[in-house]
Amino acid sequence: MLKCSACGSPRVTVLINGKPYCASCGSKILRMHLVKTLINMKKEGLVSSIVNIEGINDP
Repeated sequence: MLKCSACGSPRVTVLINGKPYCASCGSKILRMHLVKTLINMKKEGLVSSIVNIEGINDP
């Protein structure tokens, strides 16, 4: 039986990079990845400087 790689929950819903995660932990990983991507896009000038991406905190 699969268990979440982060918290050990048996309610696995997603595989990320081949590792099983529950919905809660999987959403945190996806959010961190999206925030990092947006920060990099802002550094490259692809996202307006008006947008405050750095103010986004992970729960």
